[in-house]
Amino acid sequence: MEAEFSTVPEAVDAIARGEVIIVVDAEDRENEGDFICAAEKATPELVNFILSGRGEFCAPILPDTARRLQLIPIVDLNTAPLGTGFLTPIDHRTAKTGITVDERARTVRAMADGTSLAAEFVRPGHVHPLLAKEGGVLRRAGHTEAAVDLCRMAGCAPVGVLCEILDDSGERATREQLLELAKKHSLKIISIEQLIAHRRVSEKLVTRIAQAQIPTGQFGDFTIIAYEVKFETQTPVVLVKGDLTSVEAPLVRLHSSCFTGDLLDSLRCDCGDQLKKALEMIRDEKVGVLVYLPQEGRGIGLVEKIKAYDLQERGLDTVEANTALGYKADMRDYGVGIQILKDLGLSKVRLMTNNPKKTDAFIYGGFSLEVVDQVPIITESNPHNAKYLATKRDKMGHKLPTE
Repeated sequence: MEAEFSTVPEAVDAIARGEVIIVVDAEDRENEGDFICAAEKATPELVNFILSGRGEFCAPILPDTARRLQLIPIVDLNTAPLGTGFLTPIDHRTAKTGITVDERARTVRAMADGTSLAAEFVRPGHVHPLLAKEGGVLRRAGHTEAAVDLCRMAGCAPVGVLCEILDDSGERATREQLLELAKKHSLKIISIEQLIAHRRVSEKLVTRIAQAQIPTGQFGDFTIIAYEVKFETQTPVVLVKGDLTSVEAPLVRLHSSCFTGDLLDSLRCDCGDQLKKALEMIRDEKVGVLVYLPQEGRGIGLVEKIKAYDLQERGLDTVEANTALGYKADMRDYGVGIQILKDLGLSKVRLMTNNPKKTDAFIYGGFSLEVVDQVPIITESNPHNAKYLATKRDKMGHKLPTE
């Protein structure tokens, strides 16, 4: 997080007080900053300031509000690059033209009133409702969802107001310009990435949905637990051996799924070998946890990983291949895995990993879970994965031997 950024609680408090804040998205997404406030707190003065952003004046809402106000998508097929959910533009029926700051404030306040009905608005109008996804930024990392999340977290109706911020030349304001603007007007400024991280820590997202005993021939007996993740389609699976309360800090492995390595014993990576090694170490200690997280290909998915393999066959390394496909080198998130460990009652763990990013997730993520030791999982290299392992060591900081 950049030093000049506010905290999420500070931004939420500002929204609750009826203030405008600035929210920025990822630099590799829109790289955009928006003015945001709660619709129910909107005044003509607030709307006038928000309009100084010079972007579109929008009001993010949830599906139940859209149904109540009978708002439908403005196109049958949404081909916008990020799928922004524009709905029927409206004005309050008391407005003359709907364009003034007083009329727009009146419109969005009425939208935030849970008793308002479709008949209280005329269409088309000058306020553009945006349909936010249920689950907010945990489902879609956009300003639409951020606005609704912030309003809900502030105790306001989940209806926001937003406007994109342009610079004097009419281009998107840069991070530096947005930080200067926040300082000039004493506004709180946060990123959507901060909001996602905050929600992953502060809200319970995982629930046990199935549990059974599973004996294995090679690694002994485990309890297998399937988890549901709120607002997401993934189903992490956990293997637990022994009594976790019998040791102060049990061995723990957060293992990201790898179809090719785990199931097919591919020689292109070390994933399958690490999985087996971790289970062997847990077996030998007679107590421990393996969390199997469905985030294939360092978070890009199986199909994209196969595309990355093709690029690697043409000479790129694993980092260059992911980047060439438009992804970050590593897009995995360990927040769900850490929540699962907390659900299992753990407070201290010995983390089996060569990847410092996993340890950092515990330290900087705000979780009350301590890594008392980082336990390496060193496997034998082969001619097919030697370059892959060297790339993980040299470009991604994994703690691996040089030979």
